[in-house]
Amino acid sequence: MKYDKSLLTDIHGSGPGQNTGAYSSKVLTLEDTLKINQRYMGGGMSQNYFAIPWFEYYLDVNRFEYIVEFGSQKGCLSTYFANFAGITERVFFDTFELYPEECWFNRPEEGCGHWFEKLANISPHINSFYIDVFEEEAISHVQGNIEQFKTFIFCDGGDKVKEFNNYAPLLKSGDCIAVHDWGHEIDTHNIQETLDSYNLEVDPLFAESASKTGTLIMPFRKV
Repeated sequence: MKYDKSLLTDIHGSGPGQNTGAYSSKVLTLEDTLKINQRYMGGGMSQNYFAIPWFEYYLDVNRFEYIVEFGSQKGCLSTYFANFAGITERVFFDTFELYPEECWFNRPEEGCGHWFEKLANISPHINSFYIDVFEEEAISHVQGNIEQFKTFIFCDGGDKVKEFNNYAPLLKSGDCIAVHDWGHEIDTHNIQETLDSYNLEVDPLFAESASKTGTLIMPFRKV
């Protein structure tokens, strides 16, 4: 059987700002893979390449039942979490994106929302919400699921400090929360009061792993 060639498209990643053909004339090095903002499975990802194996081992050790991501951006990390949820069927995954038209559904800018929604249509474990995470609707939804599932929250939206300080207090013992862009958009002094008030501590082994691989991720757990 011959496939229908008209189904192929050059839309994805066709925006003028996309770094295509970057290594057609130079050698790819380990240092290159450590850089933040990579392309993964053809989609845009605001992480470096080591974030994927880092999460793979982190999720394996902690065996979460509910994962929440604040800030989908282009969405390739979201599709990683979604595929993890769909493949294992042992965790529910929610992603929240307030401005999906800017990147999430923008295919020339490597947006992955179109594929994420197809995954969500075939699996009850995968969901996306296009609402403000500080609105009561979002808080109530997440809090209701925290109460019944072992939870991991990943703060990677537009206000990581506020995300952490608003949602970390909702966690119960054994739950975890992590932030991206550690040392750039958020640091200890931004969240120290929340850490002290709600018995949150750095996960030392995974924090060191995240640091050594340049992920800019900092993980915490509720004691």
